[in-house]
Amino acid sequence: MYFCVVCVDFFHFSFHRRRGFRRILMTTTEDEGGLRHSTLCRRFTEEQIMDSIKRAIQTALPQLDEAKLETLVNELVTKVGVEGPEDLQFIQEDDLKHLLTPIQCRKILHSLKAGPVDTQPSSSLPEPLPVASSSTCPISPISPNSAWVDNFEVPWNKMRPSLRRAVDAGEKPAPEDRRHLIRVTVDAMRDHSLNPTRSECVVVAKAITQKYPNTFLDTNEEGELLGCGYFSVLNQLKTRVEYLNRGNTLSRLRNPKRTQRDDEEGDDDDQPPVATCARRDSYGCVRWQPEDYPDGETSASLEEKKLEMLDIFNREGLKGAERGRVEDLMAITYAKQREYINANPSPSILDVGKEWPFLFSQKFLFSHFTTLTSVELYTRLNEDLNKKGKRLLDFFSSQITRWKKEVRAVLKEALKKDREGTDGLAAMLVMLAYFKEQEDSLFLLADVTTTPADAEAHLSLPITPRIIMLG
Repeated sequence: MYFCVVCVDFFHFSFHRRRGFRRILMTTTEDEGGLRHSTLCRRFTEEQIMDSIKRAIQTALPQLDEAKLETLVNELVTKVGVEGPEDLQFIQEDDLKHLLTPIQCRKILHSLKAGPVDTQPSSSLPEPLPVASSSTCPISPISPNSAWVDNFEVPWNKMRPSLRRAVDAGEKPAPEDRRHLIRVTVDAMRDHSLNPTRSECVVVAKAITQKYPNTFLDTNEEGELLGCGYFSVLNQLKTRVEYLNRGNTLSRLRNPKRTQRDDEEGDDDDQPPVATCARRDSYGCVRWQPEDYPDGETSASLEEKKLEMLDIFNREGLKGAERGRVEDLMAITYAKQREYINANPSPSILDVGKEWPFLFSQKFLFSHFTTLTSVELYTRLNEDLNKKGKRLLDFFSSQITRWKKEVRAVLKEALKKDREGTDGLAAMLVMLAYFKEQEDSLFLLADVTTTPADAEAHLSLPITPRIIMLG
């Protein structure tokens, strides 16, 4: 049977099942314990080298996006043979031209030939921890008002004796000892700023985890780094800051609402400022609000094209999305779409559907997202599902004798040879079998010709999320 995902709003497992799932992922054999420390140290060395190469490249190309930077560094290390930032002076344009534009290649080569690149962090704190691409740890620029954090010292002298023993032994601390360190650290931070920002807490969290990685780093039972390594310490620091500032409005930090006048030259006192969305709303976007319309287009001409699309939709519905003319019109009117979506006050979803109905088709929803973020949503989703699914399948297959026959049967079918591109779906089925859930608790099967409208009209849709499978 062939499957196709129509909607991806899923995983409705109860809390105790999620706890059981975490226990599965943390299971390991005891004979691996002796390797944990060496594995972690080796991981640090490799990641620090990669990080120093990244910084050298970012010096020449600060605007290079993270995904392309990651690909470039991996290519230089694995194929070209770069072993550290000092080797970058020997690379040639032929090594880069299939990944970068000619101008970007020349910028890198010029920067490297101009002199040695300082790949050390500018602050007095230890070198930043490597951050995994899938990490949830935020990286934010430090504002000029945060200069104190560069010279901040964690009050290790206030560490409890029991925590000192854990640190000396390279062991995880007791929860109460860890909380005590967080409290005294935040107290010391508030001597400089009553409400330290999250980016300031990031710097302090890095300092704590890098000084005593075996004690404070986020690792699993095998010693492997989880995410960026300092996320749990960061969260504890920021939570403590927010707790101490509860009800204290004088110490809260607020960004003033940006107005159009802030972005325009000159000042006309006769016209009141018009509030617009704050800059932080555009985080992660590459085309949040285009400044210029396409060549030869005006606001009036784009409005006419919008009315043309509304006329097509009124006559043909969402089937009109397959017309080439609609595809051209949606691409040309992107700036107009963003103007409407970014308006203040923001329009409701129903209003967006009335003004730009084709945005609610899968084709143009994905297209708009790609233009906005430069991320192929459908491709990225499938890649991540398969990557995480493969990890789950590898775990279950490595301990196959532990599972009941129902799980082994599903696992055997999931591990067939022609499994390319199906690991994500297969992992879901294995998890359903493990938790003794019925397949219809997650999936609804429908004919391959079923449309979303048909599904709503003819299928018995439950109140909890499901994945509709066509096949």
